[in-house]
Amino acid sequence: MVKKIDNDKMLEMFKQGIPQKDIASHFNASCPAICKKLKRLLPQPENILDKYNFTEQQQQFVIEKAKGKNNTQAALSSYETGSMQAAKVIGSNLMQKPEIQQSIAELMDGCGLTRQYRIRRLKQHVDSALPDISLKGLDMSFKLDNSYPPQRNVNLNVDIVPTSPVDIQVLFGEKKENVDN
Repeated sequence: MVKKIDNDKMLEMFKQGIPQKDIASHFNASCPAICKKLKRLLPQPENILDKYNFTEQQQQFVIEKAKGKNNTQAALSSYETGSMQAAKVIGSNLMQKPEIQQSIAELMDGCGLTRQYRIRRLKQHVDSALPDISLKGLDMSFKLDNSYPPQRNVNLNVDIVPTSPVDIQVLFGEKKENVDN
């Protein structure tokens, strides 16, 4: 007997990060049936971004960021610039705008990449038996909740007054024979 698919329950399961094959199994349905229903129910990227007054390039930038590209890559894909430096500046400036940040979050949520889902996936990487994956997962988790202390740069100006040329050579670990050169 085929269960009727409860759209609300299906969307909730999808947003929790449950794989589509498991959702299909829960409802005793095929994977393609679940996929089709989700496509109809989930907002399309263009519909999510319609409420923002973005240019076409800004919309493309948001979509590229939601796909996982970094700021520079997303700017290169969205804007006609041949310069990597210009793309860095564009990407950085766009990410300073709260509406850009919010639209990226909404787009990711609408596609099932909620914060809860991403944290759950990150936990799987942290728990990995492979040290490289586990350490990278830990690093990302620390960045996610800002556990790292803020970086501080200290400039130190020191005046060194050598008493003879040999002192400079010794100070920098060079051999004494270089003094005569």
